[in-house]
Amino acid sequence: MDSADISMDEANSSCGDMIRIQVKWDGKKITEMKWQGVGCAISTAAASMLSEKIVGMDKKELEKFGEGGIVEMLGGEVNPGRMKCATLAYRGLLKIFETHE
Repeated sequence: MDSADISMDEANSSCGDMIRIQVKWDGKKITEMKWQGVGCAISTAAASMLSEKIVGMDKKELEKFGEGGIVEMLGGEVNPGRMKCATLAYRGLLKIFETHE
């Protein structure tokens, strides 16, 4: 992303998925998200879908969306062993809010 306000790297050490999240940030909300990464179909699908879903969310809205929102967004049940894959981008976004508020 050209002129990203914040970049955050996140990795899933248990399977090797890696993502770089870049956002435009107005100080309270994410106004745009782009990502690059390598990983399984679950982590890449979740990152892609989340990049559209979270635009305009603040920290409280993102926390309320939570892991349950990720599972619902993906269309069904996620094996407990794959939750770290499904929530990789979500965890990176939470870190952005925690470190830039």
